[in-house]
Amino acid sequence: MNTSTPKPTRITKLDFADRIYVHLNSGDVLALPYTYTERLNQAQPEALTDYRLIADGIGVHFEQIDEDISLKGILHYKATHELMAS
Repeated sequence: MNTSTPKPTRITKLDFADRIYVHLNSGDVLALPYTYTERLNQAQPEALTDYRLIADGIGVHFEQIDEDISLKGILHYKATHELMAS
């Protein structure tokens, strides 16, 4: 019997292309539009890559634009927007 506690889901890194790709420790990758926040949408590419994970991966802080996003907020956004699209 496995008695280990499962690891909580955390962000491990971000990639930037046509969307912001949020990599999770579960192996999942969430695609987030730049329009997720106004600051992200208006940011220059070099400002987006200047980020750090905060609170052990439950959030991201973008240094140059002083913007924080959370995994909880991203998951809520994905759930509500993907449900609205279906």
